[in-house]
Amino acid sequence: MTPAPLPAARLTVTLRDTREGLGRVVSTLRSVPVRELTYKVAADARAVAEIVLAPADAPRARHRLNRMVDVLAVTESAAPTP
Repeated sequence: MTPAPLPAARLTVTLRDTREGLGRVVSTLRSVPVRELTYKVAADARAVAEIVLAPADAPRARHRLNRMVDVLAVTESAAPTP
């Protein structure tokens, strides 16, 4: 029997692209159990990180990410279940 998929939240973070951007996101979330993280850089010197985590951890992660200097926006949505 296949276990039911766990509920998940997705945080989408828009930030200024810097050489340290990805490292800062990872460091900021070091104590939060992250299920998935993607980081994409756009041509307009902005980056987008998508983070999938448990819904219970989303408010704390969102608060920490909003405190980062390079972050422009953090949005939350339900992650699709596989």
